[in-house]
Formats: sequence, structure tokens, C-alpha cells
Amino acid sequence: MVQPISLLMAHFNVEHSAQMSRDAIAAAQQTAQGQEVVQESVRRTQRVQASLAAAEVRKVRRRDEDEDGGRRRDQEREEQKNSFRASEHPGDDGEVREPKGEGSPEGPPKKSFDFYA
Repeated sequence: MVQPISLLMAHFNVEHSAQMSRDAIAAAQQTAQGQEVVQESVRRTQRVQASLAAAEVRKVRRRDEDEDGGRRRDQEREEQKNSFRASEHPGDDGEVREPKGEGSPEGPPKKSFDFYA
């Protein structure tokens, strides 16, 4: 049986439009999936950048705290040296004063242990 050309063209058009709609749906799905992938990638990048920035801030704070602690230790050491020097040299004129006490410097001999007698 011979089919008229109009019937063949109608059948072709129906198949063609169905294929086009399937292709459009597939493209839309691919685009949606691509957008999801892009959004997830952006989220991951933002999280990584935020954690790197926070780590950098923590590192700077830690370095500052270490430097402050080092300065404090240096100041404490300097104060200890100064207080030791002040107790070692109580005179303002730079002379070491002898302790004040009763008796002459050649008073009673000091007791000591002599193991090599």
C-alpha cells in the first residue's frame, strides 16, 4: 500500500519533535547536574579558603604570642640581672661595702672542715 507523502512527513515530524524534546530534557539535566557540580565546587573552595584564612590568623596570633612571651621572658631576665647587680653592689659609688657588724675583720676564725690535715 502506498502512503501519501503528507502522512510520511507527519510521522517524520512527530519523531523529530520527540527526539528534540528528549535532547532538550537531556541537555537540561546535564546543565542542572553541571550547575550542581559547580555549586559544590564553589562551596568546597569557599570552605578551603575560609579554613586557610583562619589557619593564617591562628598562625599570626601564635607567632605574636610567642614573640610577646619571649619579650616578657627577656624583660624578666633583665630585671633579675638588674636586681642581682643591685644586691651585689649596694653602694652608689661603685665600692663594695663591708658588712656592718661587731668585731674586727680578724675576729674569731671561721669554723670549717679540713679533710686534708
